[in-house]
Amino acid sequence: MAIRISLLALASFTTVASGPAFAQSNVAEGLWSYQARYMIGPIPAGDRGQYCVGPDMSQSSFDQLFNDINSRCRVTDSETTADGYDFKLQCSGGPDGELDGRLQVGGDTAILNATGWTGTASENVPVMLTATAERVSTTC
Repeated sequence: MAIRISLLALASFTTVASGPAFAQSNVAEGLWSYQARYMIGPIPAGDRGQYCVGPDMSQSSFDQLFNDINSRCRVTDSETTADGYDFKLQCSGGPDGELDGRLQVGGDTAILNATGWTGTASENVPVMLTATAERVSTTC
């Protein structure tokens, strides 16, 4: 699940946009710098890096981009509101897990907050994720 959380943070910032979850995301193309901090149970971890958002991603919906994180994870509920893109992401097939989160976007910056669990339905540990991103260049 740790790798999936890093991928969630990365994918979240490639979904920067506004509009309904089923509409095109209008992702801002260019080079994005991201930083993620997360806790899996009592264990802190983090990830940072840069990611190039190309034209293909700009044509994808929020749900599509989140579903592309991992073949075992799917958005099961989502809604775009005035406060951002709210989502529920469920993963199954080992380890299982679920995240409820919100992606908020303002210009060339974005913030993601999500909480949930990983493990099995009967034995699991809490997960917390906070990530930020900023578009650092309009080109890669």
